[in-house]
Amino acid sequence: MDIAIDFDGTCVAHAYPLIGADIGAVPVLRELVENGHRIILFTMRSEESLARAIQWFMDNEVRLYGIQYNPTQ
Repeated sequence: MDIAIDFDGTCVAHAYPLIGADIGAVPVLRELVENGHRIILFTMRSEESLARAIQWFMDNEVRLYGIQYNPTQ
């Protein structure tokens, strides 16, 4: 299954444009990926704030299948 997820308030606590506090999403996201689901980051973040969100997934070893870009945000 392809799953599009928001970042702020879903993966981390709201703290835009910073990265919010851990809310326990990492184990759930990892389990979804391990079970064959594909995670698509679907966020209104752009530029540097988007790069920080992508880095969060990399740091937490959660593989993204895709990233929605919105350059006019």
